[in-house]
Amino acid sequence: MVKRQIEIGALEVFLRYYEDISILLKTKRIAITGAPATGKTTLSAALESLGYPVFHEQAREIIQQSLDDGTDILPWKDLNAFTEVVWQLRNEQYSNAVLGKINFYDRTNLDAYAYLIKGETQLTEQWSKELEEMHFDAVYFLPVWHEIHSLDKQRMETLEDCIEVDGFLKLANLEKGYNLIEVPRVSIEERVAFIEAHL
Repeated sequence: MVKRQIEIGALEVFLRYYEDISILLKTKRIAITGAPATGKTTLSAALESLGYPVFHEQAREIIQQSLDDGTDILPWKDLNAFTEVVWQLRNEQYSNAVLGKINFYDRTNLDAYAYLIKGETQLTEQWSKELEEMHFDAVYFLPVWHEIHSLDKQRMETLEDCIEVDGFLKLANLEKGYNLIEVPRVSIEERVAFIEAHL
């Protein structure tokens, strides 16, 4: 039996190519950043409840696991070791963006970079390369909010620490060419509405 070769016309090739490119163009990565205790987790959960793909911060789980295991993979003990774990997980999150959708990221490697600056630690050559290859369509910044600041076993930053981190986050993002969109200190519903209005 002779197999018949199916020819694909130029128009069909173009339409297939356009469809693939269109999906990539519609894929957006939106970063949410801010010092600890500024409402990022609450905001991320609210966005996820609306059906947006959301990649959640994993630093707290890493810290808790390290505390449970008695290791030094903690930002206040071994910043490089902690950053290495966080960095790889955030690389995976970046790569796992849902195509054709608006994806939100609760912290990114831009945040890890800010903490390295704060800790007077240099990016490795690999980290620098990977950071340059990442691109976010927008970065929403949640400012320090005195009224909701709290401490626990994973979040040990004082209010003064958070204000300092706030400054380094701004520095790191501006250095990498991002203009931060500051989210006002309002109700969660108003914060979500603000973000959606600026997408």
